[in-house]
Amino acid sequence: MTSLPGSGSVGLSEAEDLMSAGNSEAAVAILLNIVEREADSQALFMLASSYLELGNYDEALRHASFAVEAEPSSAPARGLLAKVNLAVGDYVSALADYDAIAALCHEQRPIPPEQYSIPAHFALRNLEQLEHILAENRDERGSTRAVPEQLHGLHRNLTDVIDNANGDAPWVSVNGRSSKILADPPFAKVPEEKLPSYLNPDVDYQPIRQAISSGQLKAEVIDDFLNSAALEQVRKFCLESTVWRHPYKFGYVGAFPQDGFASTSLFAVADELESALGEAFDGYHLAQWWAFEYDARLPGTDIHGDDADFSLNLWITPDSANLDPPSGGLVVWDKTAPSDWSFDDYNSGGERVREYLRDTNAESTVIPYRENRAVLFKGHLFHRTDDFTFAPGFVNRRRSVTFLFRRSKR
Repeated sequence: MTSLPGSGSVGLSEAEDLMSAGNSEAAVAILLNIVEREADSQALFMLASSYLELGNYDEALRHASFAVEAEPSSAPARGLLAKVNLAVGDYVSALADYDAIAALCHEQRPIPPEQYSIPAHFALRNLEQLEHILAENRDERGSTRAVPEQLHGLHRNLTDVIDNANGDAPWVSVNGRSSKILADPPFAKVPEEKLPSYLNPDVDYQPIRQAISSGQLKAEVIDDFLNSAALEQVRKFCLESTVWRHPYKFGYVGAFPQDGFASTSLFAVADELESALGEAFDGYHLAQWWAFEYDARLPGTDIHGDDADFSLNLWITPDSANLDPPSGGLVVWDKTAPSDWSFDDYNSGGERVREYLRDTNAESTVIPYRENRAVLFKGHLFHRTDDFTFAPGFVNRRRSVTFLFRRSKR
């Protein structure tokens, strides 16, 4: 039996090839033919993705919603719907989507074996967070006060392992109930009520608007970015939400939307920033965000570029934790990657990036760390975490929140 064009797996494969080649319009024609005959969940997902790429947000929203209805347990389908809601500025719906994604990912996570290994710095930060949460909620959870005492020896052992690794990020074996909780802490998010405002009203955004409009923006520092209540809300969410699920080989840990790093405060900050930048920022929307948390005995992020038109880094740890105030922030170069480099080429760091920066005589700017300092810069500029010396202790860990903004298609 010969398959008709745009039918079954042949049609999906053809549409996928067209999407990969950047021909979303032709892919739409094939995918519409498929979904008109049957509510194929994969075709619906691909169709919504194509419409999103084309900037047809109404159709993207409609078909992404159909994809979720067709396959409610699909985290990718819900993630696509969340992206569409972000593109149209519907942060309330996007937050509901990301909460649903986090629940799905938690439910669908494979059961780990009886014994396995994880980075020691990941286990230690999870233990420190558990101790912090218990201390902050001692009156409400008095029955669990003995847990930190039971894990005190493990805390000391993990610290010794890292201290003896001479700047490397070693791994440790995990087994038993008390240890496995450090690899996969119970999922919890701090509930938030929306504040009247989030950005500091005293910040003058006019110079930044002018720099964006003229195409001259490189890296702009915004001190006292959030008002005090907003900073406290964001900081509490980061300290007490167990959404930090991605350890990195250089010794830091990441929190991402699909793991639950989505909140009223984070979306309100992005929304108010877009408003503050006014017409200069028309056509851009929040596309991705994350947070990183660092161990002072291990390195930070390597040189890389972001897949964004604009990136905003926000530092939320108190200045009292920074033992070397001239450092600890961000190093930004005045170069972006060549046009023929892939995302992996410019995002993964390494010697190739360093060689390119040397060959092009790139100049770097060091922006020191300050609590509640934000840095807005062109997302493709190469940058890295500056060397840092922070005090020990969970609250004192260097924490940064990153927002990526991309140009909307329409």
